[in-house]
Amino acid sequence: MTGTLWRLTCRNIKVFFKEKANVFFALLAPLIVLGLYVLFLGRVQVDGVLAALGENAAAEAEAAVQSFCNSWMLAGALSCACITVPLCACGVMVTDKTRGISQDFLASPIPRWLPSAAYFCATLLSGLAIGGAVLAFSFVWLAVSGSWFLSAADVFACIGIVLLSVLSSSALLTLVVGFLRTQGAFTGLNVILGTVVGFLIGAYMPVTYFPLGVQYFTLFIPGSWSAGLFRSFIMRGALEELARATSQPFADAIGREFSMTLNCFGTEVGASVMAAVLAGTVVLFAALGLLAAQLRRRRHTIGTDPKKEK
Repeated sequence: MTGTLWRLTCRNIKVFFKEKANVFFALLAPLIVLGLYVLFLGRVQVDGVLAALGENAAAEAEAAVQSFCNSWMLAGALSCACITVPLCACGVMVTDKTRGISQDFLASPIPRWLPSAAYFCATLLSGLAIGGAVLAFSFVWLAVSGSWFLSAADVFACIGIVLLSVLSSSALLTLVVGFLRTQGAFTGLNVILGTVVGFLIGAYMPVTYFPLGVQYFTLFIPGSWSAGLFRSFIMRGALEELARATSQPFADAIGREFSMTLNCFGTEVGASVMAAVLAGTVVLFAALGLLAAQLRRRRHTIGTDPKKEK
């Protein structure tokens, strides 16, 4: 049974990577974050922080601010990738439904749960592969730009966050996409989510710039907790460097403004709470996904059993 699951998983991964457009659109959101930052958002963010420092900002402070903003941008790009890649990988589920391949699975002598498990595993592995590549690119960017202030613990924490974030997104998106029947519906979901996810998780601008009601709304999006975790570790060293170049109170204020902590209905929460909430979403969405798969199998059994129909 394990061999069959692995072969189906590999088949789904190959189908996803075979279409180069799928990979491109999976990376479109982080590419937009990177492009906007390089073109104008980066300069706006740096100038805004330097303006808060006043006219006496030294060259050392400017370099520290640049490093801090670079780290913030990469945290947002990573967060987007951990959502959009699993979403595009879920497209294999919808393609199989439209082509009738899902019906072939149901007619095959394999357990009914196995195709669903293979879709989830393929989505998870695809997300980890591309998310790991984006993380490696982020590390190279920080090193080349002179913004590397990460410790070994920060590096390993970021790897763990990619795993946790992709797990959460894969569990949620396989649950949601499982209810879609047509390619048009999936395309609509892909376009909408790919467009708004960067704003809602604070990849284009800090969440603290939003109205308070919108800030609270983002708490119900798992990607917001993922983005907060990435910021907590990718930006930590750069924030300490900013504190050395300016002052600790100024660095603390900038850290809060750039959402290194989340405002959870009036209470600031740190990395440990974010990790616990994100892990909780994995358990929740996995349980809901198993329940939904069981209900679909039961409905199909009732619909195909002549005795049940009578």
